Amino acid sequence: MSRTIRLQALIRVLRHRTDPIGGPELAELLGITLRTLYQDIATLRAVGVEVVNEAGQGYVLPPDIALPPASLADPAPRASGELIFYTNPLSRGGIVHWMLEELGVSYRTVVLDYGTTMKSPDYLALNPMGKVPAIRHGDAVVTEAAAICAYLADAFPEAGLAPPPAERADYYRWLFFAAGPLEAALGLGLLGVQPTPEQQVQLGCGDVWSVLDTLSAAVAGRRYIAGDRFSAADVYVGSHLGWGMHFGTVPRRPEFEAYWAGLRDRPARARCEAFVEQALSPLA
Repeated sequence: MSRTIRLQALIRVLRHRTDPIGGPELAELLGITLRTLYQDIATLRAVGVEVVNEAGQGYVLPPDIALPPASLADPAPRASGELIFYTNPLSRGGIVHWMLEELGVSYRTVVLDYGTTMKSPDYLALNPMGKVPAIRHGDAVVTEAAAICAYLADAFPEAGLAPPPAERADYYRWLFFAAGPLEAALGLGLLGVQPTPEQQVQLGCGDVWSVLDTLSAAVAGRRYIAGDRFSAADVYVGSHLGWGMHFGTVPRRPEFEAYWAGLRDRPARARCEAFVEQALSPLA
């Protein structure tokens, strides 16, 4: 691994963490020696990235730091490897936007409008559903927010947004529980549809209160939903709970509010909120 790639990996790991990480743990995560880690941190500080060492706790980056610096920026991607993000500020694209910001990788954003550019022949060739979000990563096209989050976590493993393969049971379970039963049950409720018990069996999502009770138990007393580290599952589940409580489609249960409180102030999500506010300001 070249020094440049190693330094970029170090930046990405620190960037998506809100709590300090000890040197030995950080070195093991990056697959380098502790001595190399100390040398890399010194290099970052020399080019203006002030990695803070909190006594007795570990290393952390200030939330307002601009990353990566020009001298360590990823090289401009070739056309075959470019990452393009198709979205609209008023869409589930916000979930993928948060995920991309947590990764700390280079990407290009294309904002599409409902009914016009979202239904254009060029975009329909990528996503025949004519909806967002979608990404194109080189020659690969991925649609559906949950699938995109899972894909990105695997495509950029250095960001640490997916548990090791042997520890992914809860990760897959709750990521797709939110994409399946939760979205279906809440969508039906939003439309005023109350399925009968027989219809609930046919739909597969069950009763909305059973879905909410199940998710309540999953997040109760837990900072993260899939282990002891933040992951793509938290991006997806957290987005739905945060938006749902804000717009009144999800009840403000204590366990939901406590879980969301641990996620909503992440720097990556704050950058996404700023993007939405800027995009919508001409409409105000």
